[in-house]
Parts: sequence; structure tokens; C-alpha cells
Amino acid sequence: MTKLAVIRAARKSDTNAVNSICLRTGNAGKDATSLYQDPDLIGLIYAAPYLFGDDALCLVAEDEEGVLGYVAGATDSRSFEHHLEMNWWPELRKRYAEPQGDPAKWTPDDKRINFIHHPRPVPGDIVLAYPAHIHMNLLPQAQGRGIGSQLLASWVASATEKGVRAVHAGVSAANQAGLNFWTARGFDPVREDPHGGSLGTIWCGRIL
Repeated sequence: MTKLAVIRAARKSDTNAVNSICLRTGNAGKDATSLYQDPDLIGLIYAAPYLFGDDALCLVAEDEEGVLGYVAGATDSRSFEHHLEMNWWPELRKRYAEPQGDPAKWTPDDKRINFIHHPRPVPGDIVLAYPAHIHMNLLPQAQGRGIGSQLLASWVASATEKGVRAVHAGVSAANQAGLNFWTARGFDPVREDPHGGSLGTIWCGRIL
């Protein structure tokens, strides 16, 4: 029997859970656990910040076994980037020394740490047309059950109530399944950035 999942607002106490999901889906949708020496690193960049900050909006899907997916984003991407620069990155920069040496020899940890010290803002044309942003990660046991669609619908409803009218999602060019998910739900590919990750980022936008 399929277990029912409840969609609810994320809490700060969910930090470990969303960080773990981020790691277990951090290799273009696949498990990235073996890639990183520091298992917290990728979540501290791409998941945990969304549990803090006024412009952030994060929901989780939870069943009797715990949190098995989340959708996170910000209603104003530029404002959220500013929040990170003022309130999030400084502590992480103290914790993680900036990597040195030849970038070609950097480990996956080094590359993520470099991002902490030199975060890349979303391209201006994307933010201008689609000011809000969203991303989603689901554990394998949550996939194919309609949970992603439920999370997205709940997030869109909450964002619309906050005045959001357009949103973008950045998808790794290596993650075809992820791209298929977003495009099937009204997100149109509008730009491909070859420098947004090892294989590039495809930016998709949707008018709400």
C-alpha cells in the first residue's frame, strides 16, 4: 500500500533532513554521497539557506518514515542573494578556507567551497523576466508517486499569495529527468549557460 505524504511548511528542525536529501540527489539527480568528503557541504549551499530568510519559501513532503522531499525557493531572487551575502556566506567562509592551487585539480568539495567564496548570481535577464526561483529534490522512494507535483502546486499557491508572478528553475544539463519534470509542468527553457556547472545550466521560466 502506498504511503500517503503530507505537504507542510519546512521548519528549522528539518535542516538535517533537507541537507541529506540534497546530498542524495546532488549528482544531477543521483546520489552524490561518494563524491564529497564533507557530507554537509552541498546542503549548506543549496538546501539549508531556504529554512532561513524572509524571502525564502520551503515546503517538505513527509510520510511516516520522515521527510522524503522538499521544494525550496525565494520570492525575490536578488533580495535572497543579498540575504545570503550578509547573513549566510560569512560564517561558512570562516568555516571553509578558500581553495588554492590549480582549479583543474580541485575536488568536488573544493569546487563547492569556491562557490561559497565566489557565489555566481543568476543571470540578470533571467531574474528580470522571472524574479522568483524554485528547486526541488525527492528521494527515490518519493518519485513516481505524484509527490513532486503536489509539492510544486503547493509552492506555487503559496508564492502566488505572496505576489509572485513569474519563477525560474535552473536545471543541470546532465539531469534530463529533472528537465523533463520542469518542462512538463509549464517551465519553458529560455537560456543555456555553459558555465553554470560542469555540463552547464538550463534556465527554465514559468509565468504563474
